[in-house]
Amino acid sequence: MKLLAVDTALGACSVAILAGERLAAHRWAPMVRGHAEALAPLVQATLNEAGLELSDLDRLAVTTGPGTFTGQRVGLAFMRGLRLALDRPLIGVTTLEAMAAAAAQETQASAIVVVHEAKRGEVYAAAFDRTIPVVPVKLATHDALMNEIQSLWHDRSDVAVAGTGAEAAQSGLCARGIAATLSSVRQPDAQFVARLAASRSDGDSETKPLYLRQPDAKLAMSAIRLRPAATADAALLAELNAANLAEVWDAKFFSHVLSSPGGFGFVAQAHGAPTGFVLVRAIYDEAEVLALAVSKPYRRNGIGRRLLKEAASEAGRMGAAKLFLEVATGNSPARNLYVSEGFRVAGRRKAYYADGQDALLLQVALPFAEAGLGKISKVD
Repeated sequence: MKLLAVDTALGACSVAILAGERLAAHRWAPMVRGHAEALAPLVQATLNEAGLELSDLDRLAVTTGPGTFTGQRVGLAFMRGLRLALDRPLIGVTTLEAMAAAAAQETQASAIVVVHEAKRGEVYAAAFDRTIPVVPVKLATHDALMNEIQSLWHDRSDVAVAGTGAEAAQSGLCARGIAATLSSVRQPDAQFVARLAASRSDGDSETKPLYLRQPDAKLAMSAIRLRPAATADAALLAELNAANLAEVWDAKFFSHVLSSPGGFGFVAQAHGAPTGFVLVRAIYDEAEVLALAVSKPYRRNGIGRRLLKEAASEAGRMGAAKLFLEVATGNSPARNLYVSEGFRVAGRRKAYYADGQDALLLQVALPFAEAGLGKISKVD
């Protein structure tokens, strides 16, 4: 079995390839930002080192979090795209599991505590007895975590710590009578993601991003970029659609629309990570928004409005005089957005959605309000 694993979730970017039980190739680089630009070249370099093509791979693996919002999305979007393109199983591994496996190999301890700084006086934390999680991945205060570990392992002498909060954890455990060993592991490494994934069955773990809390701050306006969607984005759009909308379409649908006359779309990105998309089809003097979605962690940053404005502007340039879309009656945030941009109810479709909700058919005359914030910017 040949397995490709990547990690971009925290303060490093790494890629590893296993061929059976042998580590065939490996790249690891500390990286606070820039994962989106670095990942694809790093994957290609690792494949070249292993003498493999993407088509040679049998399985894929990726870290799901916890981590930075942008970092998590970069790795997940990339690997989900490969999963769809290659039709290979994708296994999710948490960042803390990967660090625990690395610390266990280094220290030979069987009890591992992983503590990673999460700011605001909190840490991402987990504890493992060999490979069994005894404290599941969580967000906690340092003292609460130390007290929990003390109650579990007050009589253990084979405890090791890892993560960016390892030094503080070692001190906290020692103060509670537990002589913990300090490992050198501070960031996840894809080689341990690969080894953990190799031991699991297809579909054993979620490949959804593991978010333990919402973003600390709004995105800076300059961080958000829009670019035209291409047929090569079909797998990415299908993944964003499945994660954020009730009506799910596969990559073939997106590819078909984008390659058909009048079909177009835009992808929103922040710091290189995909954050949302809009898909539109224009026929003669009318255009329809087929789908518009923004990933949950990035909502309330004006991304949906920017996508809508740019889609309307492009539809107008293509000659459309009206823009239509459908929205569930219970989707108040989306309805409020559309009403604020001039959309009005043109019809109603009873029990249109799978959950029984009605669909409101909305329309607005074009030319739409000036694209403004939706104006396309070159992606850095």
